[in-house]
Amino acid sequence: MELVISLVLLALSAKVRCESFDYIIAGAGTCGLVLANRLSEDPNVRVAVIEPGEDVRNNPNVTDVTRFLRAFGTEIDWQYTTVPQLGANNRSIPFHAGKAIGGTSTINGMTYIRGDKAEFDVWEDLGNSGWNWNTLYPYFKRVERFSPPTEAQQAVGASFNPEYHGEDGILKTGFPFELFNGTLYNLAQQAWEILGYPLNPDVNGGETRGFDIWPQTLDRDANIREDAARAYYYPVEQRSNLKIINGTVTKLTWANSSTNGGTLSADGLEYLDPNGQTVIINAAKEVLLSAGSLRSPLILERSGVGNPSILEKYGIETKIDLAGVGEHMQEQPNTALEYTSKVNITGTAPYATFATAQDIFGSQTSTIAAATAAKLSEWAQTISHINAGGIDASALEKIFGIQHGLIFNRNVTIAETLTSGSGNILISAFWTLLPFSRGSVHIKSATQTDDPAIDPEYFLIDFDLAVQTGLGRLSQELWYTNPIRDLVVDNLVPGEASLPRNATDSQWATFIAATSTPNHHPIGTASMMSRELGGVVDPKLKVYGTSNVRVVDASVLPMQISGHLTATLYAVAERAAEFIKDS
Repeated sequence: MELVISLVLLALSAKVRCESFDYIIAGAGTCGLVLANRLSEDPNVRVAVIEPGEDVRNNPNVTDVTRFLRAFGTEIDWQYTTVPQLGANNRSIPFHAGKAIGGTSTINGMTYIRGDKAEFDVWEDLGNSGWNWNTLYPYFKRVERFSPPTEAQQAVGASFNPEYHGEDGILKTGFPFELFNGTLYNLAQQAWEILGYPLNPDVNGGETRGFDIWPQTLDRDANIREDAARAYYYPVEQRSNLKIINGTVTKLTWANSSTNGGTLSADGLEYLDPNGQTVIINAAKEVLLSAGSLRSPLILERSGVGNPSILEKYGIETKIDLAGVGEHMQEQPNTALEYTSKVNITGTAPYATFATAQDIFGSQTSTIAAATAAKLSEWAQTISHINAGGIDASALEKIFGIQHGLIFNRNVTIAETLTSGSGNILISAFWTLLPFSRGSVHIKSATQTDDPAIDPEYFLIDFDLAVQTGLGRLSQELWYTNPIRDLVVDNLVPGEASLPRNATDSQWATFIAATSTPNHHPIGTASMMSRELGGVVDPKLKVYGTSNVRVVDASVLPMQISGHLTATLYAVAERAAEFIKDS
């Protein structure tokens, strides 16, 4: 009987070899579906996408543009949790990511903001020749099918510069019809202008500073979310050479087994089907990882690509020594203030205000610039130590020098505040955009697939807390500024007693540590940088030490941007598709 049971278990655990494709894509998220669409344009090229999530085209929590946050905690959310965060009262914090065909584009806030020009230009300084604002700008426009605001939308603040937008792209963007609360817009815009933040008529021109209403990834006329699947997959799903397979990718399979510094070639992927059966799928040309910042590094690690000290811990043979895999994680902590309103707030209010270091620190800016420059080496050593040498301190110091120059010399925006309201609640949500803190994401075992060790290391570097505090004071001051102060009854969260207008740095630090949550913009965990700096992929997005494995998702972005990730990810994926076709 025991022999029979053993044979049954052996059969269940056996690997099934499946069909072969030219390209295999791990993940049907934002970038994965762009690649799937573009590569399958050639009917002679067979493309497979492995995705654990389901088709959500009829899920109202996805399609309804007014239901942001409703999908959190449901079956289309991975529902991750961070490791305890020392900078956030040692809390383990829920971390959301989309588990669906369309990835996180099915559950995000639909924001379409690119960032500041200089933030893209420094990618070249990090070892990425040919990556800058000017080279990405044509792809930003190529992606987009922008709907100019109606007269009614313009009357309540929507504005744009047609020069900055594409008209013939695949991805529909625009302003929602629910944008109809003119009272709040006028009051917010006037108050922010009094505080020194003029109206930015179009935030997507490469200069984000000021107050704006941003466009969103939505089909305005259909009044529906424009996620990656609706834009890039559903219109082409009948292509006979494109197939989405329901499964969870676990690791790469290698055509050769060199561990002596030779170049490795992948011949496919292993994935778990919905029944837990391991399936091997073959790739004749390339394997493309688009599983996102929190999962692509795990696939690499389980495949023997990463930091040998981590791989050895779980009994995984090191195929390629790339200590940057899973490191350089940059995430933004989000903090919120709430006030009660004298009037009922209706409609949507996507109002953003972007601020520079000069805005936050005022007359102290030059002093703080000098003080932070003197600390770069110390910060780099701290992060290198915490990450067990996964990040080289001297390399990180160089990266920090580039980031410091962006903040204090090139005057990019470093902080964002959302001003909004619903019913009788007024809200300011705010976050530092360019944190110096660096976290990580890694496997917890050789076999687990859905439980990554996510460690953003919020507020590890004290400068991040200083920015968050300064921005919090600015956000608080808005509600004491005419004419919007006339709407306010009192402070609901955290309450005037806990955080008065003259609150100390200590009071702010206590509030921020107790309440901050993820902004869900993780990047950098398979950074596109030179290998010497700890990069994982080269400027063609190919994993160092491989001939045919690329990563195309938010994990390759080497430094945070003063925008939201979606716009940049679409542009990067469009460019990556060209690289792949040309290779």
